[in-house]
Amino acid sequence: MAEQRNNAPRIVQSLLRACEQVTDRAAAIVRWSLLIDVVLIAGHAFSRKFFGIAHNFVLDLQWHFFAAVVLCMAGYTLKRNEHVRIDVFSHHLGERGMAWLDLAGFALFLLPLCVAMTWFSSPIFIAAFKAGEFSREVVGGVPRWVMKGLIPVGFGLLAVQTVAEIIKCVGCLKGWWQRPVVRSQLVEGA
Repeated sequence: MAEQRNNAPRIVQSLLRACEQVTDRAAAIVRWSLLIDVVLIAGHAFSRKFFGIAHNFVLDLQWHFFAAVVLCMAGYTLKRNEHVRIDVFSHHLGERGMAWLDLAGFALFLLPLCVAMTWFSSPIFIAAFKAGEFSREVVGGVPRWVMKGLIPVGFGLLAVQTVAEIIKCVGCLKGWWQRPVVRSQLVEGA
């Protein structure tokens, strides 16, 4: 959480903490899928190289794990301020200017995008789930509804962290806490 100067209202602190806990817990879970994906890729490469055995199902599954990491870690990436930024003029803005710029970007663009993507992709996931949709490329393939379910989940998680970032921006503007201007100030252990 951002460094506090003086007390923000308790409800604001609680909401910020809750949002960031959701992000941290999701990241902890998704990290395991990344490890599983690495083991899967290495095992599949080993079996292809030394035994001449390859399965399209495993290749399909690798992409599912990778998609889970990309979609579900976007909020954590935003929390750590490691997302892609176009810093053409923002380094001239200072702490308050960056807070205003980030607040505008989060509130006007990112949060509406996340809400829209979650809203419009959820019915697609539900329809695929009800139909029991599977990949047609592989016999007994990976269920497609899993991948389609990752889209609303990923954007939902990103929306939760976006709310946390909006709270941090408002808190900075109200003088409740500082908001790091330089990326290295935000990274854990720096």
